Amino acid sequence: MTSLGDPRYLGELESPTALDYAHETCLVPRTKVHRHQQYYFEDGNLTILVEDTLFRVFRSTFIRHSPVFGDLFSLPEPAGQTSEGSSDDNPLYFSGILSADFERLLWVIYPPSYEKHKAETFDEWTSILHLATRWDFTDIRSLAIRSIQSLNITPVDRIVLSREYDISGRWTLAGYTALCDRHEPLSYAEATRLGLETSIRISQLREQLRYKGPGGGGHQSLTRTAAARRAATLPAPSSAARGSRVSFGAWPTWDVARSFLDQETIPPPTRTNTARSVKSASAAKTRNPAQALSRNARLVADAFGIEIAGR
Repeated sequence: MTSLGDPRYLGELESPTALDYAHETCLVPRTKVHRHQQYYFEDGNLTILVEDTLFRVFRSTFIRHSPVFGDLFSLPEPAGQTSEGSSDDNPLYFSGILSADFERLLWVIYPPSYEKHKAETFDEWTSILHLATRWDFTDIRSLAIRSIQSLNITPVDRIVLSREYDISGRWTLAGYTALCDRHEPLSYAEATRLGLETSIRISQLREQLRYKGPGGGGHQSLTRTAAARRAATLPAPSSAARGSRVSFGAWPTWDVARSFLDQETIPPPTRTNTARSVKSASAAKTRNPAQALSRNARLVADAFGIEIAGR
């Protein structure tokens, strides 16, 4: 019987049309095989065995949504043999796949309700994404990705899932940026899941963002931190100081910054027309959506090669 579960034949080959489907004998004892309570349709025309569970579905549905199954069922049947998947005695066998995962895929193909998807949790949608990607159910894969992106999951989960299933864009970028921007370093468990190369790159970016200096948008730099401590011990600046051209609006901060960087002349901050700046920024976002990214996010996107539409 035909096996569609071996990853050597599905999920790793670029072209499903070039698949050499393996034929192997089902090793599940006959006495332990049972029909699925919900997804064994009496009027179905395709019987599938996953682990010890029989599913009976409609061949046309799988052909319509998956080119992999379209290629499989376009193969000529051997002369004198019963078509595989035609009955419980000769099912189409899926090896290396959990029946629970296949059932979740069927939740989408044959939804119990059109008002709401039965899948709700991260694990459920990941099961659906796994098989949809493996068998090239393009629309179901897109649905699973959108549903997962609507869930509240950790940055590490975002990154691991994005790498495993080739997901890019702003949602993936947000996971990397969150780890680079936060004050806490990576934990041992997080680093283990991310791998050595990604963990080192995140640590390097954290240091780069931490010491970018005032206005960098990352962690506080040395001068900003020292200035904050000194400001707490100094009296408020006089009205003359507040009106000075070298004032940041916080005199102690500018004073401490000069003390750390006195190797060269430091020009005072320039004033900008707020209304004009807001208008220019809005126009830039309209012209190029990538301009809406923060400087930190653009740096992280470049470091990890994350493509953002409009860049």
